[in-house]
Amino acid sequence: MSLLKEAKNLVRANANWAKTVYLNVVDVKQLDSNETSILIRNSTSSPTDYGSNQFHTYQGSIQVQIFLGLHASFDLEEKLIELLKVFNQEGWRILDTKPAIPDPDTHQLTATILVSKTKEAF
Repeated sequence: MSLLKEAKNLVRANANWAKTVYLNVVDVKQLDSNETSILIRNSTSSPTDYGSNQFHTYQGSIQVQIFLGLHASFDLEEKLIELLKVFNQEGWRILDTKPAIPDPDTHQLTATILVSKTKEAF
């Protein structure tokens, strides 16, 4: 399974507070700024752990961007921490978290996390 799909499955299973989880691109026609949505997309990837002119592992980074619904009644920071713990328990490294800032178009608060995982390359 690709790291992108693995991340999507983790988010879907553990972020029931988000109405929609998008993969790679947000469907702007279906986006409702009153609902919380999550966008998951690839960030960076690279072969690693070289030996005998071969790479043995593959490291991929995934960006998870959360668009908080305008009238959300939950604590975003609390939900982010819970989600980060899930990624961590599943072998992902937390590379970065960005503070929630207003989106200029939708006026929703948007928070971004960057996670990474290394897998064997056979």
